[in-house]
Amino acid sequence: MFIKSKAFGLLWKIAIAACAFTGVGLQVGIFSGSLHLSSLRYFTNLSNLLCMLYFLIDVVYLLLRRDNDGSRSWCFPLKGVAMMGITVTWLVAYFMLGNFDMGASMRVSIRLVHFVVPIMTILDWLLFDEKGRIRATSPLLWATFPLAYFVVIMLFAAFSTGSPFYPYPFMNVSTQGLSRVLFTVALMTVFFIALGYAFYVVDLLLSKVKRRAK
Repeated sequence: MFIKSKAFGLLWKIAIAACAFTGVGLQVGIFSGSLHLSSLRYFTNLSNLLCMLYFLIDVVYLLLRRDNDGSRSWCFPLKGVAMMGITVTWLVAYFMLGNFDMGASMRVSIRLVHFVVPIMTILDWLLFDEKGRIRATSPLLWATFPLAYFVVIMLFAAFSTGSPFYPYPFMNVSTQGLSRVLFTVALMTVFFIALGYAFYVVDLLLSKVKRRAK
């Protein structure tokens, strides 16, 4: 934990939840009065909603305690899942989805859900959480979120009565072929787990640095 100010920590977490709500809300149509619930099929929006849910719970938890250490909360394992999901959103957007040609409000939304929320979430972990609380098996648990998403999307597409909908090009069995899609997902899963262990190693190293500094 590098920042111990509870007030600043609470404001930071509320800001993350607000950015996630605004970004997803713009895509779903909450502010325009015309809901597009189909937008919730995108992993980007689901990962942002998960972050919003976690940080709202974390805010309530911290308000009921004197300290600023959300890593002691019963819901802390959910933070790893949310952080993994939102980091995947950030990296996939940056490396695989290319540029977006949209109106002004959607450009704001894209930047919020793909960049602002992911970066603020990672910084929240780095700056406010006590280190050394991530378990060695946690990255395997975190990877179940994107994998579960992939399975659900494939099931919806398989049982669709019309043209199957694939939120992302690399998931499109019609154009990519099933074997290529599965191969891509397998590679991404390996990367997800490796990314999770990168968080674990950083967490472990920062914990050791703090112990030595005492």
